[in-house]
Amino acid sequence: MATYPAPTYDPMNVGNAPGSGPLRAGGKAPTVNPTSQGNLPSTMTPLIAGQQDALTLVRDLWGGTQTVRARAQTYLPREPGEDAANYDVRLRRSVFFNVFRHTVEGLAGFVFRKDPVLGTDVPPVLVEHWENIDNAGTHGDVFLRALLTDAMTSGHAGILVEYPDTGMVTLTAADEAALKLRPYWVAIKKDNIVSVRMICENGLEKLAQMVLRETYYVPDGTYGEKEETRYRVLYHNLYTGEVGWRLEGITPDGKGIVRYNEGLYTNQTQIPIAEVPTSGRLGAWVSRPQFLDLAYLNVAHYQQWSDYATCIHKTNVPILCTSGVEVEGTLTVGPNTGLNFSAPDAKAYYVAHDGHALASSKASLDDLKNDMAALGLAALANSKRVAETAVAKTIDKSASDAVLSVTARGIQDAAEQALHFSAQYLKLPEGGSIQINREFGDTRIGAADVMAWATLAEKMGVPLMTVLSALRTGGWIPDDANLDDIAMEAMANQQSIADQHAADAAAAAAPPASTTPIGKDPATT
Repeated sequence: MATYPAPTYDPMNVGNAPGSGPLRAGGKAPTVNPTSQGNLPSTMTPLIAGQQDALTLVRDLWGGTQTVRARAQTYLPREPGEDAANYDVRLRRSVFFNVFRHTVEGLAGFVFRKDPVLGTDVPPVLVEHWENIDNAGTHGDVFLRALLTDAMTSGHAGILVEYPDTGMVTLTAADEAALKLRPYWVAIKKDNIVSVRMICENGLEKLAQMVLRETYYVPDGTYGEKEETRYRVLYHNLYTGEVGWRLEGITPDGKGIVRYNEGLYTNQTQIPIAEVPTSGRLGAWVSRPQFLDLAYLNVAHYQQWSDYATCIHKTNVPILCTSGVEVEGTLTVGPNTGLNFSAPDAKAYYVAHDGHALASSKASLDDLKNDMAALGLAALANSKRVAETAVAKTIDKSASDAVLSVTARGIQDAAEQALHFSAQYLKLPEGGSIQINREFGDTRIGAADVMAWATLAEKMGVPLMTVLSALRTGGWIPDDANLDDIAMEAMANQQSIADQHAADAAAAAAPPASTTPIGKDPATT
């Protein structure tokens, strides 16, 4: 491991290259300390920096209640005049209803309802690699599903096609086969990308440099470990055609670069990383999270739910008040404790919240649920279609499917490009093709999907007509059945069950009937 001051020049044109001696021809030793932050690999470019706020939001929501609570006032503001103790109680009672995550996972599941199909043009060796695409035991189908889920969450992702570092040793094909050396795929999250440099050459936009942030755990003492951040610099020298990488870190004083390793991507004519875009793509490696609007609505629901839960708590717990008496010291209150005041006009009474606002709060929460369903589940089924014509439903469904289809096409193109990079490592002419499902409404849904729709109706407030429409599309309800009649019958059954529960509760709460001995006058008993 060597330590170098950070360069103030183009790092692709000078410095050491593997096997080329102390210095590359025409190069000079990097001896000048950096004059600006822009010379460090940790420097984030403006386009990448501009995506961080939205990325932080969706990552926090993906983490669920635990992560959202840890952010405290970021997502649950403290009211003016609310002291820290009361806010902490309200925060701990608030639960984040994670529609965002369930929506992304559900839509990714729709794309991968059918397994990806490798084309007949994929070389047999790559078909074999598909069973363990990342060289860590992950099947290609599972790898792509996880990657698509992450891309739909953040806006985009990437597939870096790597090959084991053989150092300066030249190996034959037989040697590589004996050592089981082979290309493998690495999932790159949007969070890992620090900077991107694109260059336009002959009207074609090319990736010239990308810096990826990597976190390692290194020994700390005899038993401990600590995190250490390093930066993998991928570069393509468009003048020499050289494609390579460097693994670098920052010195403790923040002024120099520590170079841990470096090498070349053999047989590659470009940086072997494929972008996985979604419908939120704004440009090369620039995107807006696909469901950012849903994320904001989910935060609004969390805040209103907190208010609603607080109101319910205040309604159920009345406050003891006294008048006409001055209480000295601590007043003990409880079911086994009485109050004794000497003042004749002293009073003690409870004051409770009347709860009039609870109905409107609940209605507002239900409206937010419907809005989230419309934004997030539109590609599955659209809410409130009762009055729509068949043509309108078809147009709406086609538009929704088009959004999801763009995302599915993005992961397909990225997978085919990654197969191409794998083939180049192995000196094969082509990597072949792959087919990702882009038909989302032409198959009968299974029993598990039926249960999922029932859960959506019960837990997420998806309108009943939406669920019935989906069940009819999935083949569980006859096409000639009247959904309005089914909905009315279902609501009548629900009301009957609710009435029966209310009657049972009233009977259980009623005092037992008094009994009078035979022959006795009730008035004198």
